[in-house]
Amino acid sequence: MQKIIWQPSYSVGVKLIDAQHKKLFSILNDLQDGLDDDPALLEKTIYDLKAYVEFHFGEEEKYFKKFNYTDAPSHIEQHHIYIEKINELHERFLKRESDVGAQILDFLNGWILEHIQVIDKKYGRCFNDHGLS
Repeated sequence: MQKIIWQPSYSVGVKLIDAQHKKLFSILNDLQDGLDDDPALLEKTIYDLKAYVEFHFGEEEKYFKKFNYTDAPSHIEQHHIYIEKINELHERFLKRESDVGAQILDFLNGWILEHIQVIDKKYGRCFNDHGLS
């Protein structure tokens, strides 16, 4: 699987959010680098992903509320799907199931690009209109 390299097309037009998305790419790329032989890296990555979403989703949702973002309910539902999946993968890791790292990469490579390029881009204009650029 190839690393996810930041492209201008991934930008949602909000520097703060773009920086957070770049951090997520970095977490995934680090996992990919050590996936084959480092269970400690996999464990660290899972905890990093959980901490990341707690912070990042919290930031997005704070602005949804502050700016009365109309698509907030459906967007937040996507956040819940992500959290449930990461929790499920964490449980699989704790049970020492095989290929959890590959499952994380498969899930996130698809989810991230779809979520950022389609769902997150929808709020960019709203955030910009309220002075967040």
